[in-house]
Amino acid sequence: MQGMIEVIADAVNAGGCMLGLFDPVQGNLLHMASTGSIQPNMDMGWPWMEIDLVNLIESDAVQVCDRNEGTRIGLSELSISEDVAAFVGIPLRIKSDMRMVLSIFFDHPLSCDEHNPQLYSGIKRQSTFIIKSALREALYTETFRKVAVAIHEGEEAGAILNSIVSHIKEIVNARGCIYWIVDTTRYMIHMKATSGFEMESLSSISYDTLKDVFRFHEHKEIFIKDVGKDPRIPSTTSLGKQMVTAILGIPFHIVDQYTGVLAVYFSRSRRVLQSEIDFVHALGRQGAIALHKSFRYDERMFKTFRETIEGLVLALEAKDVCTHGHSLNVATYAHMAALQMGLSEQEADTVYHAGLLHDIGKIAMQDEMLLNLGNLSPGDFETVKKHPVIGARIIGPLSFLADAARLILYHHERYDGSGYPEGLSGEEIPLGARIIAVSDSFDAMTSQRPCSRSVSIQKALSLLLEQAGVSFDPKVVRAFVLAIKKNMDKVQPYMLSEDYLKRNAKALKAPEKRKSSLAQMIKNYMLKL
Repeated sequence: MQGMIEVIADAVNAGGCMLGLFDPVQGNLLHMASTGSIQPNMDMGWPWMEIDLVNLIESDAVQVCDRNEGTRIGLSELSISEDVAAFVGIPLRIKSDMRMVLSIFFDHPLSCDEHNPQLYSGIKRQSTFIIKSALREALYTETFRKVAVAIHEGEEAGAILNSIVSHIKEIVNARGCIYWIVDTTRYMIHMKATSGFEMESLSSISYDTLKDVFRFHEHKEIFIKDVGKDPRIPSTTSLGKQMVTAILGIPFHIVDQYTGVLAVYFSRSRRVLQSEIDFVHALGRQGAIALHKSFRYDERMFKTFRETIEGLVLALEAKDVCTHGHSLNVATYAHMAALQMGLSEQEADTVYHAGLLHDIGKIAMQDEMLLNLGNLSPGDFETVKKHPVIGARIIGPLSFLADAARLILYHHERYDGSGYPEGLSGEEIPLGARIIAVSDSFDAMTSQRPCSRSVSIQKALSLLLEQAGVSFDPKVVRAFVLAIKKNMDKVQPYMLSEDYLKRNAKALKAPEKRKSSLAQMIKNYMLKL
């Protein structure tokens, strides 16, 4: 503001210039900036103090070309320098609740040539624009600073996003603002933060619609000037089409497969200033940084959690020496099969994590029950069948393991619908769970366990192929067989120690076990899993 009035004073050859902010409560002007050799004596009051300021700020301008002829103004001689011979008062409307007055003082009366209403009208427009821009930039900077501090201090990402969308809505005078976070691997909306309006169409919007409208895969900002005529929004209810006229959308890469889409909705047709776009882009980027930090924190937490879980898995398997290494084997085989089926590295990792944790629900089982899995009473067997549900409940509260929890829940479902806990069949069963089911059975068959014979790798693969379409998904079995044959060095069935074999020789040579067919064997294995 100070720089502005200095330029104005120099441009019109004025002796002084002042800027005051109108206080509607007190009905006077508050000094904001001043320059020049001739100015009012501020200790004696503002020069316009005896004028009806309400009428002044609603007018275009007040010009007094000769002070001696300006008695209609009713100036107080005590509140203005005797050097002032003429002056111009220009009201500035900054916002509906913010008015200013620009006063220009001259040390000589103004001639007709110097008295130029068009000039003052131009000064009014430019001054208003400059002050608005200055205030906006100051507001932009302060908002950006607040968000940056929140990120630095580790404030929760959701709260930061809510702050961002609310500030954007208010500062650019938008109808509403939404920050979507989409998962481009799972083709879903991960979360969103909104300000301004909540609509059912916005809450239930699909990933595909969001992608078609904002084209975030192209990594370019878009501006839809008139949503009513834009073919990307065919429905009158999609994206709040009935309530808005224009939409600005800016995509942001966050981390890995996560992308942010910041959308600003305007209820009237308007031109979006570059400064507004820059502001939205800057805050959107801050939001992406906050999310990046949050997701990376989740990754670190997951690493720590996985180390803890691995310890729990080892503790679980320590209850029964015969299941030692089982979870790790299942995870390894499942990961190989997932990659063989064309799943992405991240999807294969999810299958691996679920395989590692698939039996975690057995932590809730009694030791005696786990040690006697081959000879359970009907009641105990029903108890053991609850372990997928228990395991999913243990893992479920961790958002970054949500997908793994589903696979844990359904890893005992069977392709023909004979499994548990829900009796799902075919492709109703999540693919990862179908992969773990095959891996789980393969390791059970190839590893030595009490009261059952282990079989060779080739026999186990043959048995899986025999059960394809019955217990197991045929596509999964074919991929699993190929993966095992390609990675034979990674197949490490657990073998019982010589001491254990000697101590349990009688049980291991039980006639009923030796006479079992392959089909009966797998049923027995599946009962124990």
